[in-house]
Amino acid sequence: MFRRSLRPYYLMSSLIVGLLIVAAGAGLLDPGMYRPFVKSDALYVGLVVQDAASLLAAPLLAAAMYFTARGSVRALVAWCGLLVYVAYYYAFYCFGYTYTAFYPLYLALMGLAGYSLAGLLSAVDATAFARHAGPRLPVRLVAGVLGLTVLFIPLWLMQIAQGIRTQQVTETALVFVLDLSVLIPAALCAALQIWRRRPQGYLLGGVMIFKATASGILLTGGSIRQIVLGYAVGPDFGMYIFLAVVGSVALALYMRHLQPEALPEDRQVRGVTRISGGG
Repeated sequence: MFRRSLRPYYLMSSLIVGLLIVAAGAGLLDPGMYRPFVKSDALYVGLVVQDAASLLAAPLLAAAMYFTARGSVRALVAWCGLLVYVAYYYAFYCFGYTYTAFYPLYLALMGLAGYSLAGLLSAVDATAFARHAGPRLPVRLVAGVLGLTVLFIPLWLMQIAQGIRTQQVTETALVFVLDLSVLIPAALCAALQIWRRRPQGYLLGGVMIFKATASGILLTGGSIRQIVLGYAVGPDFGMYIFLAVVGSVALALYMRHLQPEALPEDRQVRGVTRISGGG
């Protein structure tokens, strides 16, 4: 299923595991180190949830690599999804110039995750991966959840318009850059590919639904902590809950119907054989 050795990506991802333990662990032990760089109290209290999730990602990433080496396609999807998570969230630390003593680690985490992800995705034979897609794999549900990320666009554009009108940059402005230029287009592309049952869509759809679900759970948890501490949350809270709940269902069904062994052609998801056969 792989076009080349995954050894470089195992090495880089192993480094990520160690760096996550150090960087996220330090943030949990001393959250006050973020205070000079985060003025908003609401954002500050959410960092504890984010560091806890990042610390949890370390053993999950190690497990995903281990089971991928043993031939698990589900673990491969989780591995790639975790790399998207690391690259995305540590981009906030990097581009937000969170100059703690661990800033070099944030740079390393973002870079290693980005290169590992690109290498892994390019190393997978998409047609061979698609043969693991069971006939009941929920392509429409996965595509629908990913497609609904388009609803973030008007939310973010309204906040951008307010910033332009007031000439004030908010602390959350970086999310507009990452979401509108990278993450949402990637989610919509994956949604289209898996909806059309393209071979590459089965992998990309799984990776992006993993990331969407992880983000939904993380952001819902962070928002709930803000509410408990008396801070207001925005209208995007509803989208976070949707991604956490419906995304979890879509991810569970996707993983359930992603078969450990490649299926015979007559048992594959409709469209895989026809499309892959056309080159």
